[in-house]
Amino acid sequence: VHAYQMNPFVKYRNLELFGILERAEGKASTEADTRVWKQHAVDAVYRFLPDDAAYFAVRYNKATGPLTGITGDVGANRWQVGGGWFVTANILAKVEYVDQKYTGFPVTNIRNGGRFKGFMLEGVVAF
Repeated sequence: VHAYQMNPFVKYRNLELFGILERAEGKASTEADTRVWKQHAVDAVYRFLPDDAAYFAVRYNKATGPLTGITGDVGANRWQVGGGWFVTANILAKVEYVDQKYTGFPVTNIRNGGRFKGFMLEGVVAF
């Protein structure tokens, strides 16, 4: 079993870019073949207002790999767009739009054509 992950991060003024490059390889004790899953993602955040009290963000994430009993790779693609406001130093209010699609699943699998999309409203309290 091997897994590798790299997380590049770059900040220029109020813009932050964060990435994920990941590869995981392994198999269950009952499996004959090793499987490899890959994931990559990029997250861009722009912070504004005094003390970076608000932000706008865009995120893309993709994961693909084989599953036992399914020919070919399956996976999911996800887009998120949103923003947030730190009402206080430890209270965050945010809204996001999410669009996620499942790919590569056979027609007999419940995830074939699977997709969800919509808005999320969240409140976060940190201690």
